[in-house]
Amino acid sequence: MTDDELLDHSLSKLRDTGSIEYSGEYGAEIATFIPFVGWLKQQGLLRSRRVVTYLGMRPYYYFLDDGEYAEKPGPREWLPSDERLWPSNSTYTATRQPWHVPPDYRTRYASQGSTFARPVLFIQNKFSVEWGRGPINYLPLRMLVALFQLSEDRFDVVYSRPRATPPGGDYSADHNTACDYPDFAIAGEFGKVLVLEDFCASAGVPYNQTKLEVLAKSHLFVGVQGGGAHLLACFGSSVLLVLHNLGEEHPHAYAHGPYKYLADPPPTLLVATDYDQLAMGVDLIGALRQGPTGLQLDAAWVPGLEKLRL
Repeated sequence: MTDDELLDHSLSKLRDTGSIEYSGEYGAEIATFIPFVGWLKQQGLLRSRRVVTYLGMRPYYYFLDDGEYAEKPGPREWLPSDERLWPSNSTYTATRQPWHVPPDYRTRYASQGSTFARPVLFIQNKFSVEWGRGPINYLPLRMLVALFQLSEDRFDVVYSRPRATPPGGDYSADHNTACDYPDFAIAGEFGKVLVLEDFCASAGVPYNQTKLEVLAKSHLFVGVQGGGAHLLACFGSSVLLVLHNLGEEHPHAYAHGPYKYLADPPPTLLVATDYDQLAMGVDLIGALRQGPTGLQLDAAWVPGLEKLRL
């Protein structure tokens, strides 16, 4: 179906059943479904109706009234695009449309949760089987060490790599096969690096709420291709470095799609398509300095910056 047909179908089903349900992976929900729900809410189409999604997603739908939101049990599963019955449903091809009203998570959560003494560098990683081939898009250990070292005198570094089992079991995880990786042991060697998943488990705080609160205080992100990076694109007025070794997001999603419409203004996006470019991006992050108007980059680094921008 075309986008117009999908829009008509989803509105008809909402009127007939009184609900709209999300099924699929986390990243597509963030990048395509939640902005559509934001539009439904803005248009007054959710009165006496509800949105049904997975366990633990309430903080992402803060703009809904309690009666407009419901959760379902069970794990997430990948859903083909032709079974996603809402408009602009593919992160690979979506562009900003009138039915996209992305939530402003920064404004909502910046004043909530923990505070930080220094600028926050948030690192989102993964190390799992991708397309049946094993880990492909992940931050290598030497790059993690370089980033963790910035916690010693520059940034409050927060590291996130969700495990197969959510901390506290308070959200539905994607159906991914995680692989062993010594990143957490390395993070433990840097006393000022906060591992988000460990913090949530030990403090007994809700994972998704806490993550949004931390992200809302960060203006500097490093991530890898996939759904975790889609969330980082929701936080504008920032610098976002993404490693993209493989995946259909490149180049459209980064240059014209969700990474341009999930925040206003969108992040300054740097995309590394190999490890040499990633090393360049990490060096650029290390060169940032706190200035009177925020993080600033010396003019000598601008040529390197332009090589990675999309």
